Amino acid sequence: MPNPIEKNGTHKRRETYANSIVKLMRQEFNIRNEFSRDYEGDPTAGAVKVPTRNDDVKLSDYDILNGIELTQSATDYLDVLVNKHKGLSELCDGYEAAAVPDNLKAQRLESAGYTIGKALEESAISALMDGGMTLEDTEVLEANNTYAYIAKIITNMKKRGIKVTEMRVAISADIELNLLTDEKFSNSAGSLGADLIREGVIGKIAGVATKPNYLLPENVEFIVYAKPWCQAIDAWKVSPDFKDIADGKHIGSSSLQGRMVYNDVVTNELAVTIKVNRNATTEISTMNDEVKEEQEVQNLEDDELMSNINE
Repeated sequence: MPNPIEKNGTHKRRETYANSIVKLMRQEFNIRNEFSRDYEGDPTAGAVKVPTRNDDVKLSDYDILNGIELTQSATDYLDVLVNKHKGLSELCDGYEAAAVPDNLKAQRLESAGYTIGKALEESAISALMDGGMTLEDTEVLEANNTYAYIAKIITNMKKRGIKVTEMRVAISADIELNLLTDEKFSNSAGSLGADLIREGVIGKIAGVATKPNYLLPENVEFIVYAKPWCQAIDAWKVSPDFKDIADGKHIGSSSLQGRMVYNDVVTNELAVTIKVNRNATTEISTMNDEVKEEQEVQNLEDDELMSNINE
Protein backbone atom coordinates (compact mmCIF):
# COMPACT_ATOMS: atom_id res chain seq x y z
CA MET A 1 0.00 0.00 0.00
CA PRO A 2 1.43 3.43 -0.92
CA ASN A 3 2.33 5.86 1.81
CA PRO A 4 -0.57 8.17 2.77
CA ILE A 5 -0.61 11.70 1.34
CA GLU A 6 -1.54 14.60 3.57
CA LYS A 7 -3.94 17.24 2.26
CA ASN A 8 -1.05 19.64 1.67
CA GLY A 9 0.89 17.10 -0.41
CA THR A 10 1.95 17.65 -4.01
CA HIS A 11 -0.70 15.37 -5.52
CA LYS A 12 -4.15 14.11 -4.61
CA ARG A 13 -4.50 11.20 -2.21
CA ARG A 14 -5.21 8.15 -4.33
CA GLU A 15 -4.05 4.56 -4.23
CA THR A 16 -4.76 3.98 -7.91
CA TYR A 17 -3.38 6.32 -10.57
CA ALA A 18 -4.54 6.79 -14.15
CA ASN A 19 -3.35 4.09 -16.53
CA SER A 20 -2.63 6.66 -19.23
CA ILE A 21 -0.59 9.82 -19.21
CA VAL A 22 -2.55 12.96 -18.43
CA LYS A 23 -3.31 14.80 -21.68
CA LEU A 24 -1.99 18.34 -21.82
CA MET A 25 -2.13 21.01 -24.53
CA ARG A 26 1.37 20.75 -25.97
CA GLN A 27 3.43 21.68 -29.00
CA GLU A 28 4.90 19.04 -31.31
CA PHE A 29 8.67 18.83 -31.84
CA ASN A 30 9.90 17.99 -35.33
CA ILE A 31 13.09 19.91 -36.11
CA ARG A 32 15.86 18.86 -33.74
CA ASN A 33 15.13 15.14 -33.96
CA GLU A 34 16.37 15.27 -37.58
CA PHE A 35 19.62 17.09 -36.84
CA SER A 36 22.85 15.15 -37.42
CA ARG A 37 25.02 13.81 -34.61
CA ASP A 38 28.42 13.49 -36.26
CA TYR A 39 30.46 14.99 -33.44
CA GLU A 40 33.46 13.38 -31.80
CA GLY A 41 34.06 13.47 -28.07
CA ASP A 42 32.03 13.36 -24.87
CA PRO A 43 29.59 16.28 -24.40
CA THR A 44 29.90 15.97 -20.62
CA ALA A 45 33.58 16.98 -20.95
CA GLY A 46 32.47 20.47 -22.01
CA ALA A 47 33.32 20.46 -25.72
CA VAL A 48 33.16 18.25 -28.82
CA LYS A 49 34.62 18.35 -32.32
CA VAL A 50 32.35 18.44 -35.37
CA PRO A 51 33.96 17.38 -38.68
CA THR A 52 33.46 19.89 -41.49
CA ARG A 53 34.49 19.59 -45.13
CA ASN A 54 33.09 21.47 -48.12
CA ASP A 55 35.63 20.56 -50.86
CA ASP A 56 35.94 17.30 -52.80
CA VAL A 57 39.14 15.54 -53.79
CA LYS A 58 40.71 17.35 -56.76
CA LEU A 59 40.80 15.60 -60.15
CA SER A 60 43.28 16.44 -62.93
CA ASP A 61 44.34 15.11 -66.35
CA TYR A 62 46.89 12.31 -66.05
CA ASP A 63 50.22 12.60 -67.85
CA ILE A 64 51.48 9.09 -68.71
CA LEU A 65 55.12 10.22 -68.79
CA ASN A 66 55.27 12.58 -65.84
CA GLY A 67 52.31 11.54 -63.76
CA ILE A 68 50.43 14.25 -61.85
CA GLU A 69 51.14 16.54 -58.94
CA LEU A 70 50.08 15.43 -55.51
CA THR A 71 47.26 17.36 -53.91
CA GLN A 72 46.28 17.41 -50.30
CA SER A 73 43.04 17.98 -48.48
CA ALA A 74 41.86 17.43 -44.97
CA THR A 75 38.74 17.37 -42.87
CA ASP A 76 38.59 20.34 -40.56
CA TYR A 77 37.12 20.07 -37.09
CA LEU A 78 34.93 22.71 -35.51
CA ASP A 79 35.29 22.99 -31.75
CA VAL A 80 31.85 23.33 -30.20
CA LEU A 81 31.34 24.17 -26.54
CA VAL A 82 28.65 22.14 -24.83
CA ASN A 83 27.82 24.84 -22.33
CA LYS A 84 24.05 24.78 -21.98
CA HIS A 85 22.73 23.06 -18.88
CA LYS A 86 19.24 22.00 -17.84
CA GLY A 87 18.27 20.34 -14.61
CA LEU A 88 15.13 19.08 -12.94
CA SER A 89 14.36 18.39 -9.30
CA GLU A 90 10.68 17.90 -8.49
CA LEU A 91 9.37 16.91 -5.09
CA CYS A 92 7.36 13.71 -4.81
CA ASP A 93 5.85 14.17 -1.37
CA GLY A 94 4.99 11.18 0.78
CA TYR A 95 6.91 8.50 -1.13
CA GLU A 96 10.40 7.16 -0.67
CA ALA A 97 12.09 6.64 -4.04
CA ALA A 98 11.59 2.88 -3.95
CA ALA A 99 7.88 3.22 -3.16
CA VAL A 100 6.79 5.65 -5.90
CA PRO A 101 3.97 3.90 -7.85
CA ASP A 102 4.81 2.95 -11.43
CA ASN A 103 2.03 5.04 -12.95
CA LEU A 104 3.10 8.11 -11.01
CA LYS A 105 6.68 7.53 -12.17
CA ALA A 106 5.49 7.29 -15.77
CA GLN A 107 3.53 10.54 -15.50
CA ARG A 108 6.41 12.49 -13.93
CA LEU A 109 9.01 11.10 -16.36
CA GLU A 110 6.80 11.83 -19.36
CA SER A 111 6.30 15.39 -18.17
CA ALA A 112 10.04 15.80 -17.60
CA GLY A 113 10.72 14.41 -21.07
CA TYR A 114 8.39 16.94 -22.64
CA THR A 115 9.84 19.98 -20.87
CA ILE A 116 13.38 18.92 -21.74
CA GLY A 117 12.33 18.22 -25.34
CA LYS A 118 10.80 21.68 -25.63
CA ALA A 119 14.01 23.32 -24.42
CA LEU A 120 16.07 21.30 -26.92
CA GLU A 121 13.70 22.11 -29.79
CA GLU A 122 13.93 25.82 -29.03
CA SER A 123 17.72 25.49 -28.92
CA ALA A 124 17.72 23.89 -32.38
CA ILE A 125 15.55 26.67 -33.81
CA SER A 126 17.85 29.26 -32.26
CA ALA A 127 20.85 27.52 -33.89
CA LEU A 128 19.15 27.72 -37.30
CA MET A 129 18.44 31.41 -36.78
CA ASP A 130 21.99 32.18 -35.62
CA GLY A 131 23.84 30.06 -38.19
CA GLY A 132 21.71 30.45 -41.32
CA MET A 133 21.15 33.14 -43.94
CA THR A 134 18.19 35.45 -43.40
CA LEU A 135 16.63 36.76 -46.62
CA GLU A 136 16.67 40.53 -47.01
CA ASP A 137 13.62 40.94 -49.26
CA THR A 138 10.26 42.18 -48.00
CA GLU A 139 7.95 40.22 -50.30
CA VAL A 140 4.63 39.46 -48.63
CA LEU A 141 3.67 35.80 -48.88
CA GLU A 142 0.08 35.11 -49.79
CA ALA A 143 -1.77 31.95 -50.75
CA ASN A 144 -1.04 32.53 -54.45
CA ASN A 145 2.74 32.92 -54.20
CA THR A 146 3.93 30.97 -51.14
CA TYR A 147 4.55 27.63 -52.88
CA ALA A 148 6.49 29.21 -55.77
CA TYR A 149 8.55 31.38 -53.42
CA ILE A 150 9.68 28.47 -51.25
CA ALA A 151 10.28 26.30 -54.34
CA LYS A 152 12.68 28.95 -55.64
CA ILE A 153 14.65 28.87 -52.39
CA ILE A 154 14.86 25.09 -52.63
CA THR A 155 16.10 25.33 -56.23
CA ASN A 156 18.89 27.70 -55.13
CA MET A 157 19.96 25.24 -52.44
CA LYS A 158 19.91 22.36 -54.94
CA LYS A 159 22.31 24.38 -57.11
CA ARG A 160 24.70 24.44 -54.15
CA GLY A 161 24.78 20.64 -54.27
CA ILE A 162 22.30 19.91 -51.48
CA LYS A 163 20.09 16.88 -52.14
CA VAL A 164 16.32 17.09 -51.92
CA THR A 165 16.28 14.18 -49.47
CA GLU A 166 18.63 16.10 -47.14
CA MET A 167 16.41 19.19 -46.96
CA ARG A 168 13.42 20.05 -44.80
CA VAL A 169 11.06 23.04 -44.73
CA ALA A 170 9.73 24.24 -41.36
CA ILE A 171 6.76 26.58 -41.73
CA SER A 172 4.76 28.86 -39.44
CA ALA A 173 1.00 28.52 -38.88
CA ASP A 174 0.29 31.40 -41.31
CA ILE A 175 2.39 29.84 -44.07
CA GLU A 176 0.73 26.49 -43.42
CA LEU A 177 -2.64 28.11 -44.06
CA ASN A 178 -1.35 29.61 -47.32
CA LEU A 179 -0.05 26.26 -48.53
CA LEU A 180 -3.15 24.27 -47.62
CA THR A 181 -5.13 26.38 -50.13
CA ASP A 182 -2.58 25.65 -52.88
CA GLU A 183 -3.58 22.69 -55.07
CA LYS A 184 0.03 21.75 -55.92
CA PHE A 185 0.89 21.40 -52.26
CA SER A 186 -2.32 19.59 -51.37
CA ASN A 187 -1.74 17.04 -54.12
CA SER A 188 1.74 16.27 -52.76
CA ALA A 189 0.27 14.85 -49.57
CA GLY A 190 -0.78 11.72 -51.44
CA SER A 191 2.85 10.73 -52.05
CA LEU A 192 3.91 10.83 -48.41
CA GLY A 193 5.09 7.62 -46.80
CA ALA A 194 4.14 6.48 -43.31
CA ASP A 195 7.55 7.51 -41.93
CA LEU A 196 7.17 11.12 -43.11
CA ILE A 197 3.62 11.35 -41.77
CA ARG A 198 4.81 10.16 -38.35
CA GLU A 199 7.45 12.93 -38.46
CA GLY A 200 4.71 15.56 -38.88
CA VAL A 201 5.19 16.14 -42.62
CA ILE A 202 1.99 17.48 -44.23
CA GLY A 203 3.18 17.78 -47.85
CA LYS A 204 6.12 18.48 -50.15
CA ILE A 205 7.41 21.57 -51.93
CA ALA A 206 9.57 20.80 -54.97
CA GLY A 207 10.05 17.34 -53.51
CA VAL A 208 11.14 18.57 -50.05
CA ALA A 209 9.23 17.37 -46.99
CA THR A 210 7.41 20.25 -45.30
CA LYS A 211 6.18 20.39 -41.73
CA PRO A 212 4.58 23.07 -39.54
CA ASN A 213 6.39 24.09 -36.37
CA TYR A 214 4.53 26.34 -33.96
CA LEU A 215 7.61 27.14 -31.86
CA LEU A 216 9.18 29.26 -34.61
CA PRO A 217 9.77 32.90 -33.58
CA GLU A 218 6.78 35.15 -34.20
CA ASN A 219 8.39 36.95 -37.14
CA VAL A 220 9.72 33.82 -38.92
CA GLU A 221 7.64 32.58 -41.85
CA PHE A 222 9.68 29.52 -42.83
CA ILE A 223 13.13 27.93 -42.61
CA VAL A 224 14.65 25.68 -45.26
CA TYR A 225 17.51 23.66 -43.79
CA ALA A 226 19.77 20.77 -44.78
CA LYS A 227 20.11 18.14 -42.08
CA PRO A 228 23.78 17.11 -42.53
CA TRP A 229 25.01 20.60 -41.61
CA CYS A 230 22.83 20.95 -38.51
CA GLN A 231 24.34 19.32 -35.42
CA ALA A 232 22.55 18.34 -32.21
CA ILE A 233 24.75 17.62 -29.19
CA ASP A 234 23.48 16.44 -25.81
CA ALA A 235 24.20 14.03 -22.97
CA TRP A 236 22.89 13.33 -19.49
CA LYS A 237 25.33 14.27 -16.74
CA VAL A 238 22.86 12.74 -14.31
CA SER A 239 20.17 10.44 -15.72
CA PRO A 240 16.65 11.27 -14.51
CA ASP A 241 15.60 9.11 -11.60
CA PHE A 242 13.74 9.22 -8.29
CA LYS A 243 16.03 9.81 -5.31
CA ASP A 244 15.34 9.95 -1.59
CA ILE A 245 15.54 13.42 -0.06
CA ALA A 246 17.92 13.57 2.89
CA ASP A 247 18.03 17.28 3.67
CA GLY A 248 16.86 17.03 7.26
CA LYS A 249 13.57 18.77 6.41
CA HIS A 250 11.57 16.36 4.24
CA ILE A 251 10.46 13.08 5.79
CA GLY A 252 9.59 10.02 3.72
CA SER A 253 9.82 11.99 0.47
CA SER A 254 11.73 11.74 -2.79
CA SER A 255 12.33 13.84 -5.86
CA LEU A 256 12.74 13.31 -9.58
CA GLN A 257 16.20 14.62 -10.47
CA GLY A 258 18.31 14.82 -13.60
CA ARG A 259 20.84 17.06 -15.35
CA MET A 260 21.64 17.47 -19.04
CA VAL A 261 24.28 19.35 -21.07
CA TYR A 262 23.61 20.28 -24.68
CA ASN A 263 24.20 22.62 -27.59
CA ASP A 264 23.20 22.93 -31.25
CA VAL A 265 25.14 24.39 -34.16
CA VAL A 266 24.91 24.99 -37.91
CA THR A 267 28.26 24.24 -39.57
CA ASN A 268 27.55 25.84 -42.97
CA GLU A 269 25.57 29.04 -43.42
CA LEU A 270 24.62 28.05 -47.00
CA ALA A 271 22.70 25.06 -45.68
CA VAL A 272 20.01 27.16 -43.95
CA THR A 273 17.74 29.86 -45.40
CA ILE A 274 15.31 31.85 -43.24
CA LYS A 275 12.40 34.00 -44.40
CA VAL A 276 11.16 36.55 -41.88
CA ASN A 277 8.28 38.97 -42.03
CA ARG A 278 10.01 42.33 -42.47
CA ASN A 279 6.74 44.07 -41.56
CA ALA A 280 6.97 42.70 -38.01
CA THR A 281 6.66 45.19 -35.19
CA THR A 282 9.64 47.21 -33.99
CA GLU A 283 9.14 45.50 -30.65
CA ILE A 284 10.43 42.28 -32.21
CA SER A 285 13.42 44.10 -33.70
CA THR A 286 14.24 45.59 -30.30
CA MET A 287 14.00 42.16 -28.73
CA ASN A 288 16.34 40.73 -31.35
CA ASP A 289 18.89 43.50 -30.61
CA GLU A 290 18.81 42.57 -26.93
CA VAL A 291 19.31 38.90 -27.80
CA LYS A 292 22.31 39.82 -29.98
CA GLU A 293 23.89 41.80 -27.13
CA GLU A 294 23.43 38.84 -24.79
CA GLN A 295 24.91 36.53 -27.43
CA GLU A 296 27.99 38.74 -27.81
CA VAL A 297 28.61 38.53 -24.06
CA GLN A 298 28.09 34.77 -24.18
CA ASN A 299 30.54 34.45 -27.10
CA LEU A 300 33.26 36.20 -25.08
CA GLU A 301 32.65 33.84 -22.17
CA ASP A 302 32.69 30.84 -24.55
CA ASP A 303 36.03 31.91 -26.07
CA GLU A 304 37.56 32.14 -22.62
CA LEU A 305 36.16 28.73 -21.62
CA MET A 306 37.36 27.08 -24.84
CA SER A 307 40.82 28.52 -24.27
CA ASN A 308 40.90 26.98 -20.79
CA ILE A 309 39.73 23.59 -22.13
CA ASN A 310 42.44 23.56 -24.83
CA GLU A 311 45.11 24.37 -22.25
